[in-house]
Amino acid sequence: MRVTLLAIGAILLLILSTPSFGGPYDQYKSLTRAERRLALRYFWQLPRVRSAANFARSTSTARYPGLSGQDDQRDAHRHSTWNGAMTASLKSRQAAKRWGDAHETVPNNPAQRRAMDLSNNDRGRQIVWSQRRVSGPWWWRRTAMPSRTAIANRMEQAVTAGELVMVEEVGGQRDPQRGPLVPTQRP
Repeated sequence: MRVTLLAIGAILLLILSTPSFGGPYDQYKSLTRAERRLALRYFWQLPRVRSAANFARSTSTARYPGLSGQDDQRDAHRHSTWNGAMTASLKSRQAAKRWGDAHETVPNNPAQRRAMDLSNNDRGRQIVWSQRRVSGPWWWRRTAMPSRTAIANRMEQAVTAGELVMVEEVGGQRDPQRGPLVPTQRP
């Protein structure tokens, strides 16, 4: 009974938060198996997770228009911004980690690509969590998180400073099968 109610709630939230690409079933099917389980268990977090993902995608595209977005600085920025924005929105590093790790359970994902994404996801969560401001007495604690713009700016700084990682180019292109992980700073 509880699982049925959670599933109905997840579907309703998907319908209500659906952007213009695909219906709720298409969106549900595009999730990894682990994300589907989270969607059923933590359905109320879906709108915030999706919003953070959309923000990260559009921001990284705007900031790195000349890059492909696969295994490069743009990819590193997108993953760290998404996880940072989720951490801020959910006000929980653990909840953001659950969603970020579940997203990386793509079957047949090359090991280097997965390692890169997990590393950048973790770094994004760490950076945002360290920037939170906690105030008030223990019984009325308030937590202020950085804005999305501040998160995107900080992640761009992390890319420039080489705090994030990407797959190194081998033979003129990024090969997640053979290329090692290297810092994102540009030469």
